[in-house]
Amino acid sequence: MDEPQSTPAVNDAADAGDPAKVEQIAAVQRAFEVVEALADAKDGLSFTDIVGLLAVNKAIAFKLLNTLVACRYVFRDPASGRYCLTFKLSNLGLRKMSRSLLLDQSNAILRELADATGELIRLAVAEGDSITWVSSILAQSRLLQLNPSYGFEVRLHLHAAGKAWLSTMSSERALGLVLQRGLEPATEHSLATVEAILDDLKLSAQRGYSISYEEHSLGVGAIGVPVMVRRFGDHKECVGVVTLAAPCARMNRQALEDIAPRVKETVARLAAIWPVGDGRTYS
Repeated sequence: MDEPQSTPAVNDAADAGDPAKVEQIAAVQRAFEVVEALADAKDGLSFTDIVGLLAVNKAIAFKLLNTLVACRYVFRDPASGRYCLTFKLSNLGLRKMSRSLLLDQSNAILRELADATGELIRLAVAEGDSITWVSSILAQSRLLQLNPSYGFEVRLHLHAAGKAWLSTMSSERALGLVLQRGLEPATEHSLATVEAILDDLKLSAQRGYSISYEEHSLGVGAIGVPVMVRRFGDHKECVGVVTLAAPCARMNRQALEDIAPRVKETVARLAAIWPVGDGRTYS
């Protein structure tokens, strides 16, 4: 019986430094070509643009884009039909930076809120049908601190960030997004019925902020305020959410409600400088 040949493995190792000689998977290469192109396209790319970029037939481009959308690296703007990157790649980078000193990208406005309240401040960005953490700031004055984890997906009907975002849209769309992800509770305090969730979102919309009290994690309460900006005419849309989270032993539900005006003030300042995408702001 012939012995296995070792020459190909040796050749592969020798050629590993030469991109032209390394065996590649075309679909993966094309996916990253799209991601890199979208990163430089401030207004996104049309389907025709992407077909031309890849130089492939429309069926291949369509399947590739559907895969990227399903994996939440790309979303399709329903208004323009153009494809844009989500912040999921940024989220992956933040996971790595959270284990190093590179996480010091704190926004001055959010840092002021963290230092003034002594609590954990986080920013999530809304894109398409998802919301993603992009920044987290810990107060420096507290010995007992909550540990931000970028590995946790925002549970829309359980977390203050998700609730605040859902409260800015129609009840039909909000409920659709919640049901798509499921009503599985995280704690004994989690809202588990459609009626309870809709009532909570209505209250959040009326007062301009949401509260999650031990619904997402036991012993933790949080308040979320949506960042609302004008993008088209006088219509405002939610582009993100700022949350303040604290141990329940330090801030009860009433304390979270009392801090709402301070968080709203911070969010108003943040909305005024929110970038359009070309260096300008919404203010």
